[in-house]
Amino acid sequence: MYSADQRPDPNALLKAARREARGCLRVFLGAAPGVGKTYTMLRTARERAEEGDDIVIGVVESHGRADTEAFCEGLSRVPLAPLQHHGRTFYEFDIDAALERKPTILLVDELAHRNIPGSRHPRRYQDIEELLDAGIDVWTTVNVQHLESLNDDVARITGIRMRETVPDTLLERARDVSLVDLTPEELLERLRRGKVYIPEQARAAMEGYFNESNLNALRELAIQTMAERVDADVKVAMDASGRAGPWPVRPHLLVVVNGSEDDVSLVRAAHRMAERRLAVWRAVYVDKGVASPEQQLTVEKIFSLVTRLGGDSLRLQGHSQLGEVINYARSINATTIMVGRDGKRRWWPWLRLRPRPLAQRLIAHTDVFDIVVVAQGSVKQGRRKRQPGWRVRPPQLLATSLAVMASLGIAHLLEPWLELANLSLVFLAAVLFSAIWAGTAMAMLSAVVGFLVFNFFFTEPRLTFAMVERGQLLTVVFFFLVALVVGQLAGRGRQRLVALRASRDQTQLLLRYAEQLSTATDSASAAKVGVDTLVQCFEVPVIFIETAESASEVQVVYALPDAERLDMTAKQAAVWSWQHQKPSGRGTQTLSQQAWRLLPLAVHGEKVGMLALKLSASPKALNHERESLIDTLVRQLSMALERTRLVAELNTTRVSEENERLRSALLSSVSHDLRTPLSSIIGATSSLIELKPQLSEDDQRELLDGILSESERLNRYIQNLLDMTRLGHGTLKIERDWVSFDDVINSALKRLGQSLKHVVVRKQWPTTLPLLYVHPALVEQALVNVLDNAQRFSPPGGELLIKAHLNEGDPATLVITIEDQGPGISPELREQVFDMFYSGGDGDRSAHGSGLGLAICRGMIGAHGGTINADTGESGRGTAIIITLPLLGADIRSVDEE
Repeated sequence: MYSADQRPDPNALLKAARREARGCLRVFLGAAPGVGKTYTMLRTARERAEEGDDIVIGVVESHGRADTEAFCEGLSRVPLAPLQHHGRTFYEFDIDAALERKPTILLVDELAHRNIPGSRHPRRYQDIEELLDAGIDVWTTVNVQHLESLNDDVARITGIRMRETVPDTLLERARDVSLVDLTPEELLERLRRGKVYIPEQARAAMEGYFNESNLNALRELAIQTMAERVDADVKVAMDASGRAGPWPVRPHLLVVVNGSEDDVSLVRAAHRMAERRLAVWRAVYVDKGVASPEQQLTVEKIFSLVTRLGGDSLRLQGHSQLGEVINYARSINATTIMVGRDGKRRWWPWLRLRPRPLAQRLIAHTDVFDIVVVAQGSVKQGRRKRQPGWRVRPPQLLATSLAVMASLGIAHLLEPWLELANLSLVFLAAVLFSAIWAGTAMAMLSAVVGFLVFNFFFTEPRLTFAMVERGQLLTVVFFFLVALVVGQLAGRGRQRLVALRASRDQTQLLLRYAEQLSTATDSASAAKVGVDTLVQCFEVPVIFIETAESASEVQVVYALPDAERLDMTAKQAAVWSWQHQKPSGRGTQTLSQQAWRLLPLAVHGEKVGMLALKLSASPKALNHERESLIDTLVRQLSMALERTRLVAELNTTRVSEENERLRSALLSSVSHDLRTPLSSIIGATSSLIELKPQLSEDDQRELLDGILSESERLNRYIQNLLDMTRLGHGTLKIERDWVSFDDVINSALKRLGQSLKHVVVRKQWPTTLPLLYVHPALVEQALVNVLDNAQRFSPPGGELLIKAHLNEGDPATLVITIEDQGPGISPELREQVFDMFYSGGDGDRSAHGSGLGLAICRGMIGAHGGTINADTGESGRGTAIIITLPLLGADIRSVDEE
């Protein structure tokens, strides 16, 4: 059986079980190309194949190396899949064939490879994830420079940023990671012999990426990555087996700081020791909830120093410094704990008035860590500044005093009816009140004062602190002990409640902040949300700056209060932060005497703005939580500004593309719809002039009819262009008059004249339709466009049906339906046909017109307060254009006013 401290971690057991399950990943990790990852993978695969394992090659990138190709012989292969891209044929890994074959182990080379467009997944590591999920063990290769977390480090080392990266989570998922290593000398020799690249490429590579300093640095990164992996494996094994740590497999230093100025020397000593031992190190501070703002600020400075020296820092919450430090040290498998020596002298150590130094308690309670005690001998300058402890505030002291006095009065009133032991509960209530209202310190004070008052006024002999009765002595002593315990517990409960409320308030604030930023439609509204929230949280003036190229070009977009502006010194700090993309001003390492803190906002190197916070006006000192809150709010605002910028750019691109499309469509339409009738008119006119004596009277009449028809067609097209221009500029005026529907439709049919000869027009509406109060010319033009469009798509001899009736649901609306027997319009295009220049054809090759007619109809009918839509004909054939027009009433007057 396991003890409580040695119980296996369920998460570690699950992680270990997943690594051992079928569908496992093995990664051959290399420091650079050419170290032999693929060669090592193939050699290991051949050994396993000789033992009887079913091993299949999915894809191997041999790059023409003969020895690599030789190792592939004898192993089964999955055929590659041909893919066409830009007119060329490429061969990629066939994931479907691999899933169908489902071998025990599949070899898939180059984990970071980017697949050819048209593949199932854009990246090869996504193919491998699908194979693993299907239960196939996969072996793969990758170089350390392709790991996502090391991308920036590799770019700084080599000057080249890798585009193809793989997530570190995939390496963490691997059951086995094998490091394939070569010294830089060996790798450079392989390059010279042409075993990595052809000679011309090898020379260029050795002059650039493959220089000795780069290779040494990449090799160090690979070894560090492997060491971290081994360390993580050891931690999983410890947690899965329930074994208590630490296991001294890798030096791991933990330094404990107390929030004093002397911690600076302690952190520096930890850094030097970690450098000598090549150890990972981090600093921790145990926050008991009683630290003053000054002490919190000191801790932040210490953590900043830790970060600059290359360590990690963490703030632990708890009431027992010893317990929190030991538990955390075990959780990270630390091997050494470093603490500072407590230089305070104890005049009566046997009294135990103060707890023993942390170093002594660590040595007494654990024997698995190396304990290093560092002398913090700073030079004395006068008396040492007293470390802050419990702080007594007058309101809290007054409340505690009133609670004790009230308890005395209530106990005096109840004394005739209650025994001495029950009277003590009244004073215990005062202790609870003090703990809840004023905290642990006041609860302890209330317990001591209550003990003395209880003894002085209620025990025999009265009005003295002497006690002669044993029973009373036990009652008073037990009251005092219970009051101390209850006061401590209630005070801690109050601290936790305050912390929970603060956490809840901050969570709600961040939630509202995220919601407001998500609904911001432009950078100005996002900036306003960010500034308003920062002012609400920190009660300081805040300014949002759009750009700060120079002190005279600091562009303030939004400020709260409105009249707040930066002085010249602050503007210079803003320019420095804008150019270097680093914070400056108050609380930073640059221009720290400023009243303002300047925070540049950037996402992926793109500048999106800057915030200025006047922290000198803050009523509260900045602590770790408030600094973290600033970072969180600023980071979310940066992402929101980047989102609005991308949306604005996308909208601009869409508008530009739409304008270009309309321009092209207009040119195509004009070139076609003007040229076609003009060509017919010119041809007919030239025939009449040159061949009139040879033409019969009927032929001449036919040519003249053609000229008239094409002239009317050209006139309609020009009229459409003019109407669309008037609609676009908003200059179309509605001049209403009374007119009957019969007159409007007959006039439209007459204008179309010869165009309707090949169709049969059928009318269907009651003779009792009311008069229309519309602009007759505009409604007639709209009907002409609809009828012209319908006859164009109707087959010879087809029927064109015109119907009109009052809307049954709304008798104040006239419904006009024009149906044809053409090919119809698919449902997904029924709105698109009302767009400008959409003709359903192929630009200037279309025989169906300019695509302006229905767009103009919607504008004209909409100007009357009506609607126009497309649907299928009643018989399920052709298209039905449905127009609704409001009759005389308030709606019409309101439309005219608009």
